Amino acid sequence: MVKKAKKNSENLPGANKARNRSTRAYLLRLCLGVMIVLVTAVCTNLYFQQEEEYQRLHLEQEQLQRQMSSLYEEYDDLCRQYEMLDSDEYIESIARDYLNMCRPEDTLIISK
Repeated sequence: MVKKAKKNSENLPGANKARNRSTRAYLLRLCLGVMIVLVTAVCTNLYFQQEEEYQRLHLEQEQLQRQMSSLYEEYDDLCRQYEMLDSDEYIESIARDYLNMCRPEDTLIISK
C-alpha cells in the first residue's frame, strides 16, 4: 500500500514563488519605511539647525542695526560740530572756556 502524500502548500510548485514574492514585498516595504524615517530625521535635523542659525543671524542683525543707529547719531553730532567750527560763537566759547580770554570791555576775575 502506498500512501498518498498530503497536498501541503509546501509541496506545490508555485508555493515557494508566492512565499518569495511576499517576503520580497515585505522587505521592500521595510526598507522603504526605514528610508522614509531616515530622510525625515535628516530633514528635521536640518530644519532645526537652520532655525537656530536664523535666530542667531536675526539677533546679530538687530545688534548691527543698533550699532548703525548709534554711529549715525555720532556722525550727526560731528557734522554739527564741524559746521560750528567757523562760527564766531564757537570760537568765542573756546577762547573763554579753555584759554581764559575775555573781551576788552569784560572784567576777568581769577580765583585762587
